[in-house]
Amino acid sequence: MKRLPLILLVLCIGAHASKAQDLAPVKHLIDTHIHLYDTTRDIEISWPPKDDRVLYKPHLPAEYSRVAKASGVTGVVIVEASKHLADNRWVLDLVAGDDFYLGLVGNIDVYREDFEDQLVTLKRDRRFVGVRPRGTKPIDFSDEIVLKNLALLAEHDLAMDYLTNSGGIPGIETIDGVARKIPRLRIVVNHCLGYNFDGKRPQREWIAAVENLAQNKNVYCKISGLYQRSVPQPAPQSIDHYQPVLDLLWKNFGKERLIYGSNWPVTKHTGSYASFMRLVDRFISEKGQDAREHYYWKNAATAYRLPLR
Repeated sequence: MKRLPLILLVLCIGAHASKAQDLAPVKHLIDTHIHLYDTTRDIEISWPPKDDRVLYKPHLPAEYSRVAKASGVTGVVIVEASKHLADNRWVLDLVAGDDFYLGLVGNIDVYREDFEDQLVTLKRDRRFVGVRPRGTKPIDFSDEIVLKNLALLAEHDLAMDYLTNSGGIPGIETIDGVARKIPRLRIVVNHCLGYNFDGKRPQREWIAAVENLAQNKNVYCKISGLYQRSVPQPAPQSIDHYQPVLDLLWKNFGKERLIYGSNWPVTKHTGSYASFMRLVDRFISEKGQDAREHYYWKNAATAYRLPLR
């Protein structure tokens, strides 16, 4: 029996039989959302919490590379979860010389007066592709200093990731305001806009907020973090639980603005890396091969300016 290519084999698992025979290997498979850290370092760890027995231990490249490559991943964008400015360099040095790690979405306090200086320094490493705003205090995205610094990201052709853990309308409206004020800034909203998956159709008000946000063509959405955004835990591994929200995101953001990300190692709370990939591929494969190519790498290449063709 002829063996299927690895990526095709992995991504066909769980696909409907009528679709599986039509699927081809994607050219690249980029995971745009993982965290690397070492809890044994002599620094203050702000995340994950110490009482998390699954996550509060070192999560380093050797482990991630092993599980991700086994699932067909060909490249990675790391998202920095530390509040320490120096940890941007620590992560970049951690994966130095490994072409598997394509990019870093870093952390620079958006209230810093020397924000641009720090940005320019980090940008000397071509793998530095953007910033996910974090600060020593809650961020007011209407603050003139914050908006000025975010505009600098656009000037330097870098992206902004946005994390909303509330899943509520205020978070969506916040990023909608930023997108309209800085239309040249590429914004990637993490984890399905922070929606709390309960298996039900979203409320009308949330749908309206998503529709307004999606009007901004500079805003992308990661279909990522499904396991941890689920209300029931451990999270269901059936696509039916997530389908109503994913259908809404597809309707509004379309094939050119949805991006794959796993949020490893947080996936460990529910299942394996491979199980998460099977879950999201059940959704995107129904949209056809072109949609898969966009979701798994083309949109990431556009949003983060990754060197992929």
